[in-house]
Amino acid sequence: MSNYDVVAERRKKTGWRLKISNYMVNEGPKHVIFFLFVAANIAYFVQSWWMLWTTPTLVTFRTVLLYGLPTARAAANVINLDCALILFTVCRNMISLVRTTFLNRFIPFDKNITLHIYIAWALVWWTWVHCVAHFFNYRNVELYVGRDHLTAEALNFLSGPGATGQVITVAFFLMVTSAVESVRRKYFEIFWFTHHLFIVFFGGLLMHGAFCFIKADTGDICRGGPQFWKFWVASAVCYLLERIVREIRGRRKTYISKVVQHPSMTVEVQIKKPSCTTRAGQYIFICCPEIALYEWHPFTLTSSPNEDFISIHIRVVGDWTTAFARRLGCRFGEKDEAGLAPPTSLPFVMIDGPYGSASEDVFDYEVAVLVGAGIGVTPFASILKTIWYRITNPTGLVRLRKVYFIWVCSDKQAFEWFQDLLATLEEENIDGFLEIHTYLTGGMKADEMRNIILNDEEGASDAITGLRSPTYYGRPNFDQIFKGMRQSHPGTDIGVFFCGPKGLSKSLHKACNRWTEATKNGTRFFYGKENF
Repeated sequence: MSNYDVVAERRKKTGWRLKISNYMVNEGPKHVIFFLFVAANIAYFVQSWWMLWTTPTLVTFRTVLLYGLPTARAAANVINLDCALILFTVCRNMISLVRTTFLNRFIPFDKNITLHIYIAWALVWWTWVHCVAHFFNYRNVELYVGRDHLTAEALNFLSGPGATGQVITVAFFLMVTSAVESVRRKYFEIFWFTHHLFIVFFGGLLMHGAFCFIKADTGDICRGGPQFWKFWVASAVCYLLERIVREIRGRRKTYISKVVQHPSMTVEVQIKKPSCTTRAGQYIFICCPEIALYEWHPFTLTSSPNEDFISIHIRVVGDWTTAFARRLGCRFGEKDEAGLAPPTSLPFVMIDGPYGSASEDVFDYEVAVLVGAGIGVTPFASILKTIWYRITNPTGLVRLRKVYFIWVCSDKQAFEWFQDLLATLEEENIDGFLEIHTYLTGGMKADEMRNIILNDEEGASDAITGLRSPTYYGRPNFDQIFKGMRQSHPGTDIGVFFCGPKGLSKSLHKACNRWTEATKNGTRFFYGKENF
């Protein structure tokens, strides 16, 4: 949706039509995609199973294997289909490109990783069906020819299909188990390297069907030979080109120009890369070969496209971020930092991206609500800077006419990260364009509370943030906030953008759905969440 699109006039709706319209604002598109995916899997399995059960060219094998033949082969066909889809979901350059087109109105491209996970679990299911069916097939072959001639164990481990199947299954098992969220977040390196077993997985699949295990009674006895490559080749070529582009782009001239250590274990890194062109709300992947040569970590940009550098804010919470911050010369008072010498130079880094995210769409709405929790405020720093540049240097029509910025922090020191930016925006505020709401959820010491009470005078700057806007204590009441917005902006599409923890995301998402009213003069709250 561009800034110049004309929004279609809404019609008056009631009853079930209104419920469906409300549902289609946030939930409908992703549920439709999921339903189509599941329906395609089931339909293809049923069609393949029936074809294999009725075809006259497989009478002999059906007599020996019974229902195991069509079950194993039909599941294999669905595996081929899902493998053809799964690589497209991680082609970040392609997704960033198509999400800027009209298709982004109908297809939730920002849910690509969610779809990737759904496809992976579908592959787990069909792999289980395929393996179990073949275990019965191997047993039936053994019973038919006699154990003295051929055993089920030999078919399972020593035959071409059996041996490649074992390799594929082990590789896939390791990929799936290391990718579950509890493992991925705590042991990212294990996830990163184990997930590259996809090379073994796809290589095994290319060979798995090449042994002519199921032979036809007449005609082409190998029934056309291996089929997997026919499904997989298009996505494989796209993904190969994707990786080539990433490697070339990542190795273009890049250097760190400035490092700023902020409170609350946060580091700002400013990077110069002349070949990098960004848009507000995008994210990049960064690699520091000195720390880990093959690890790329995602961070949202905090710089504006109008600045001559790109910047990221890194919360130091894991092994990689800790090592990177120390290499940059940051010290946080830890015991093991005592013997560390200050660096004499800044490390070489590589940048991949930028890539599109939900926050890119902020300028496509008349009203935007930006909600950041802690370090989740980073994508909105870029957007707020861009808003400031557009206010002070207007170059054309902008659809966006009102912005609500809500920042939720548990540590009052975190508000210092972007205090100067927010203060500048308050000073430049034109006709109430921006409203800033800060919320402090963490506790404070008694002397801190006394200091706030003594310095918090009506009409003066806030004692915590130094802004004119007051700081609220506790979590925001989104029901109350959205109720007020619905009264202030009737008949308006409001984009709600969030970056932060799942718990807060869930409550915000529900509030968007609860207060959406897709009637003629109703307000619709479109929810978007950062998702790497």
